This record gives sequence, C-alpha cells and structure tokens, in this order.
Amino acid sequence: MTLTATLVACGSGERGDTRAGRVPYWVEGVGFAHVAEESGIDVPAAASERRGARQVGFQDDVLLLAFVLPDRDVNGFIAALAPQDPLVHRERAVADPAGFHPTTPFGHLGLPEPETLDGVLAGPVCAPCAGKLDELEVVVAPLGGGRSRVYLRGVD
Repeated sequence: MTLTATLVACGSGERGDTRAGRVPYWVEGVGFAHVAEESGIDVPAAASERRGARQVGFQDDVLLLAFVLPDRDVNGFIAALAPQDPLVHRERAVADPAGFHPTTPFGHLGLPEPETLDGVLAGPVCAPCAGKLDELEVVVAPLGGGRSRVYLRGVD
C-alpha cells in the first residue's frame, strides 16, 4: 500500500501581491495611508516624507510607517501614542550597522534602519496594544534643521 501526500501552498493573494504563498512577503500596493489607517495611528498633518508598507509573516504581519515631523510636533505625537514607559535615549547604534539585517527592514522603504542610527529616542509604545495591533515600537531620529524622522513598527 502506498500513501501519497500532496502539499498545497496557500496564499491570500491580497491586494494583487504575486508573491503570496511565500512567507514573508511585502504586500504590493499597500502604502502609507493604508497602513496608518489599518494600524489606527493618527499621523499629524504636518508629517512629510510619508512612507509605509505591510509585510505578511508566518504568524504575524508587520506594519511599517515612517515620516518626518517638525521637532516642535514630536513630543505631542509621542504623548498621543501614550507609551507605557518613557522612551529611552540611545546614544550609540548597533556595533556593526553593515552586518545588521532586520526581519522587517525599513530599507524596504528606502530608509536607514533606525537601529543603525546614533542619538535616537526609542521604545515600545504598547505590548499588547488595545485595538488592531499586538505591539508597537517607535524610534525618533533627529535629522537636523528642526526636523526628526519617526519610525513605527507594529505587529498585527
């Protein structure tokens, strides 16, 4: 008697992504506005250089958002996120930025990885979170000229 097994790769194929079935993958056609809405994050109107993406993972999806804010708006935005603990100022980045390869890289958005930047404010905002996200982390990187880039990585 011979038993035969058939494996079928299933993917959601959502939003026209042709890589569905291979995990993880980036969902094509999902950008800043969709990710901000889906994550429930109120992005200030003053935000510029808006970027966003969604990566489908084995168990969880990851939502990436990044934007630039005038420094005068950063504290208000962070306060609105209501972090459970104060964010931590990290003076030095990871020891070897060239060897740092995160699972869900902001490099996908054409940005440097926040873990490779010096002088940032970083920390978890919530874990677990109320609403759609299971976890949300924020990093604020000064750009100079009175502006900072805000990085948000949420787990759905």
